[in-house]
Amino acid sequence: MNYTRSQSKSRFFSEEPQQGQSPSEYPSQNPNFKHQEIEGPTVERDLSALAKETRQVLEEMMKKIYSLSRTVALLGLFQLGIGAWITYITQASPIIEVSMQNVVAFGFPFALALILRRSLKPMYFFKKMEEQGRLQILTLTLQVVKNLNALFARVHGVSLLCIAGLSSGLLFHLLTG
Repeated sequence: MNYTRSQSKSRFFSEEPQQGQSPSEYPSQNPNFKHQEIEGPTVERDLSALAKETRQVLEEMMKKIYSLSRTVALLGLFQLGIGAWITYITQASPIIEVSMQNVVAFGFPFALALILRRSLKPMYFFKKMEEQGRLQILTLTLQVVKNLNALFARVHGVSLLCIAGLSSGLLFHLLTG
C-alpha cells in the first residue's frame, strides 16, 4: 500500500510565521487567537436579596471554618504540651497507654485542622469565580456543599482511623503485657 500525503496549506506549529505576522511568546497577544479567550463575565451576577444573603452566610461560614481550624490546632498544641509534661513528671520510661493517648490527642486535632484548611481552598476559588461572573450563585452553593460533604467524610475517616489506632495499640499492650 502506498500512502501519499497531500500537500495542503496546513501549517505546523514548529514552522516560521508567514510574512506580516510577528512571532509572539503568548498566544493571547495574537489577534487570530482572540476568539478563544473568555473576556468579561460569562453569566449575569444575581443581585437579588436571596443571593446577597447566601453570599453573606457563605462568607461567615468560611470565616468560622478558618477560626475553627486555628482553635483545633491550638488544642492539639495544648494536648501535646500536657503529654510532654506528663512524660516529664514520670521521669522513667513513659507508660505506653499515656504515650498512645498523647499521639492520638496530638494527631487528631492537627489532622482535623489540616483538613479544614484544605476544604477552604476550593471554596475561595469558586467564590472568586462567582464574583467575576463566571458562576451563578446556585452553582457556587452547590460546589461549597460538595466541599463540605467531602470535609465531613474526611473528618469521619480520620476519626475512625484514630479510634482504630488507639484500640489496636491498647489491645496489643493488653495481649503482650
